[in-house]
Amino acid sequence: AARLFRLLGLHPGPDVSGPAAASLAGVPPARVGALLDELIRAHLLSEHVSGRYTFHDLLRAYAAEQAHARDSDGERQAAIRRLLDHYLHTAHAAALLQEPPRDPLALAPPFDGVTPEPLADDAQAAAWFAAEHRILVACVPLAAEAGLAAHAWQIAWTLMTSFSRLGHWDDLATSQSIALEAARRADDLAGQAYAHRFLGRVRALLGRHEEAYGHLRQALELFRRLDDPAAQAAVHVGLVREFERQHRPGEALEHAKQALELQRSAGYRIGEAIGLNNVGWCYVQLGEYREALSWSEQALALHQQIGYRPGEAYTWDTLGYAYHHLGRYAEATSCYTQALALYRRLEDRYEQAETLSRLGDTQAAAGDRGAARESWHRALAILDELHHPDADALRGKLRGPATPLGRPSPSPDRTTGTTPAP
Repeated sequence: AARLFRLLGLHPGPDVSGPAAASLAGVPPARVGALLDELIRAHLLSEHVSGRYTFHDLLRAYAAEQAHARDSDGERQAAIRRLLDHYLHTAHAAALLQEPPRDPLALAPPFDGVTPEPLADDAQAAAWFAAEHRILVACVPLAAEAGLAAHAWQIAWTLMTSFSRLGHWDDLATSQSIALEAARRADDLAGQAYAHRFLGRVRALLGRHEEAYGHLRQALELFRRLDDPAAQAAVHVGLVREFERQHRPGEALEHAKQALELQRSAGYRIGEAIGLNNVGWCYVQLGEYREALSWSEQALALHQQIGYRPGEAYTWDTLGYAYHHLGRYAEATSCYTQALALYRRLEDRYEQAETLSRLGDTQAAAGDRGAARESWHRALAILDELHHPDADALRGKLRGPATPLGRPSPSPDRTTGTTPAP
C-alpha cells in the first residue's frame, strides 16, 4: 500500500480509477482494491465518486517526493510506462469502438503488469473517455517528457473521435501539437504524419484554414513517403473541406474522387461509402443537385448495408441539402430528421448543430418561419456551448431574413486512415 501511495504521486491526476491504479503498480486488478481501501483508512486517499480515487495536492506532492526518495529511476520509469500503456491500450480499443473504420495502430504489447480495461460498445467507450478526459490530455505531455514519443502521438491519435464529438478542439490542438513535436524529435514519420493530419482537422474546425491547409499538405506528403494509400485518402477528404471553404468546388471534387479511388483500390467498403457521399457533396457545391443525389443515394445504401451509423448520418444530411436546393422541402426535412436521430445516438453535438441549422433553412424556405427559428435556436445553443465561431453567423441569421449557411463539410476527415480488413 505504501508503494502504491508513492507511485500515485507520479500519476498526472486529478484522480485515478482502480484499474489504472492496478496497472500503475503492476498488480492484478483484483488485488488493488484492498490496497486502495488501506490508504483510505489511513486518510491518505478518498473515493470521491464510486471507483475513482484522489488525494489532497499536498499529499500528492509528498507521495511524489517519497517516490523519488525511495524508488529507483528504473522503478519510476517502469511505473510511468505501465500507466501510459494502460491508458493507450484502453483508449485505442475505445476509439475503435467509437469509429470502427479507423485502422488499428500497430501498438507495442503492453508492459508486464498492465491490464487494459475491457469496454463493450460505443456507449461504454464514450463514458470512459468522459471520465478520463483530463488524464488523457495530461498523458500526452507526460509521455513526451518521458521520451516515449510513440505513446505521445498514439494517445493523441485515440482522442480524435471522442473529443471531436464533444467539441474539445482546444484540447485536441494542444495534444496534437505536443505529439507532433515529440514525433519530430524521435524522427517518427508515421507519428508526424498523423499529427499533421489531425492538426489540419482541428485547425479547420477552429477556423484557422491557412494553417489547416499547410498541415494537410505535409500529412499527404508524409503518407506518400510511407506508401499508405488509405491514410492518403483520409487526407484528401480533409483537403475537400479546405477547397470548399475557399469556394473552389472543382478542386474539392478532384480530391474527393482521388480519395474514393484510393479506398476502392484498397477494397475498403466503408471508405468507399464515405467517398461516394463526399463526391455527392461536391456536386452539391457545384449546383449539380440531381448528380449529387445519385452519388449520395449509392453511399446511403452502402452505409446501411454495412451498418456504419456515422456515415449514414452524414449521407442523410447531404441528401437533405440536395433536396432542399431542388425545392423538395418535405423530402429534405425527412432526410435531416433521419440525420439528427443518428447524431443524437452518437452524441455528436457539433454535427447536430450543423444539421439543425440546415433544417431551419428548409423550414424557412417552406414557409414555416416559427419552426425554422426553433431549429436555429437549438443549433445556436449547441454552438455556444462549444464556443464555435459558426455561432455568430447563426445569430445573424436569427436577426435577419432566412439565408442558408454554407456547410463546413460533408463528412470532414471521417475516413480516418482506414485499411481493408484481412
